[in-house]
Amino acid sequence: MKNGGVTVRDEFVRELYEQYFDVIKKYCLPKLGFDEDAAADCAHAVLDRAEEQYEKLKSHPAILGWLLTTAKHLVHKNWKRSARETIRNVPLDLLTALPDSTDPFDAVELSEAEIRSITEAVLSGLDEREREFYRLCFRENRSFTEIAEMTGVSEKAARAKLARIKLKLKQRIIYFLNE
Repeated sequence: MKNGGVTVRDEFVRELYEQYFDVIKKYCLPKLGFDEDAAADCAHAVLDRAEEQYEKLKSHPAILGWLLTTAKHLVHKNWKRSARETIRNVPLDLLTALPDSTDPFDAVELSEAEIRSITEAVLSGLDEREREFYRLCFRENRSFTEIAEMTGVSEKAARAKLARIKLKLKQRIIYFLNE
């Protein structure tokens, strides 16, 4: 099975890296807070798993699907580990440190200019179609039915699109606040 010192397995893994490394990294990037190094580490870990599963994957009908599902599981596992660490590191006197007001943003001291700047940066991550959905839902307070009619999609598709936009915005907000 060797071809000049390179096995068929080695060639398979090399091709996976060439074809899918960037795709996996881009998939992981927003899920890991737009941390380039973490996304690259995730892509390497996925392709390491693929190498371990060579026998199973060499004839797999949907390798990219398997790779992205594996990436999703690794990201989720990383998130759970991080959440457990965060919970362990919460100070016991947290309740006394919280503001008295019911407005959670009282604890964040940002000027209007900083809020405007963060908002512009967060929204700049949306493409034109996503900005249209954002405007209709959050600026004009349109219903899902109205948004569906105005954009030419089904109500279910409008709901799904808005859910993805909300998630994308949440991830970008977290990224900018932690920057």
